Amino acid sequence: MAEDPTRSQTAETASERPAQVQSAESSEATSAGHRPSDAPITAGAPIIVAAPHEDNDADDLDSSLGDDSVSSTASLSASILEYRTLHGRTYHSSKHETEYWGPNDGRHLESMDINHHFLTLSNSGKLHLAPLKDDIKDYGLYAHPGVEVIGTDLSPIQPAWCPPNMTFVIDDAEQEWTFAPNSFDFIHMRYLLGSIQDWPRLFKQAYAALKPGGYIESFESEPDFMSDDGTVKPDSALRRWAALFGEAGRKLNRPFTVLSDDLQRKGMEEAGFIEINAPIGGWPQDPDLQEIGQYAQLALEQDLEGKVQCTP
Repeated sequence: MAEDPTRSQTAETASERPAQVQSAESSEATSAGHRPSDAPITAGAPIIVAAPHEDNDADDLDSSLGDDSVSSTASLSASILEYRTLHGRTYHSSKHETEYWGPNDGRHLESMDINHHFLTLSNSGKLHLAPLKDDIKDYGLYAHPGVEVIGTDLSPIQPAWCPPNMTFVIDDAEQEWTFAPNSFDFIHMRYLLGSIQDWPRLFKQAYAALKPGGYIESFESEPDFMSDDGTVKPDSALRRWAALFGEAGRKLNRPFTVLSDDLQRKGMEEAGFIEINAPIGGWPQDPDLQEIGQYAQLALEQDLEGKVQCTP
C-alpha cells in the first residue's frame, strides 16, 4: 500500500487573549469543501486583489480589504487572470514572486477537492487540530456567523458558494504581510511545500499577525511514496520521481522536503511560538487540558505494570 506522509504542526503564541481567522493556503484548500445541506448559498465570497506590496504603510490592511479596494486595484485584476500555460495546463499569474508548482485548472482543483475530503476524514472530520475556543471553533463553517474568515491564494479560483462571513484575498504569503499586528486568533496553512523560500520568515509574519494566545496550524506533506509490504522498491518510478522532485526543490530554494528537514517545527520555534505540553494529571487550569491530563493519568494507572515491564 502506497503512503503519502503528512504532518501537521500546531503552535501557540505566548499568552492568552481571544475571533478572526485567516487561512493562508495553496489553491488546494481554498478551492475545496463539501457544502452541508443547510448551508446558505451566496453568489460567491468577495475576491479582493491585495494592494501592491511596495506600499507598506499603516493603511495597507484597510486599503486591501475595504470597499474602495475594488476600484483602486482594478488595474491589477487583469494581470492576476493572465495565467501561464505549460504542457496544456494553466498556472498562476507571473505577477507573484512565489512560484507555486501546482496547476490551477479545473482538473487539478477537482483533485484537490477530493484531497481535502480525505484529509478531513483522516482528522476524524475535523478541519483543524488546534484547541480553539468555543467562539471560534468550526471556523469557516456556518455555525458561527460572527467569525470573520479571510482566505488568501495566488489565483482567483475560489468556490461559487461560501458563507457570508468569508472573504478571499489574492495575495502572496511570501511577500510582506499587510494584515495588522495582533489581528488573528487562528492562522491555518496547508500544502505550501515547494513554494516557500524562507519558512522562518513566513512563521515570523504569522506570529506578528496573531493575537497573544492565538494558534497557527501548518499541515504539510512530502512527495514520496512508501509501502509497508515492500512493493514500492527503492528504484521504482515513484521513488525516483520523489527524489527528482526533492532535488528540484533544493535547486530552486523552494524545498519539497518540509518533513525531512523539519522546517515547520524549526520555523515556528525561530518565530517565537511555544510548544504545548500534554499534561498527566488534572492540574492544568485550562478545562480541555485538564480533561486530557486526567485521562492520561487514568490510562497510565490502569495498567502501570504492563506499561513498564518488558517481555523478552
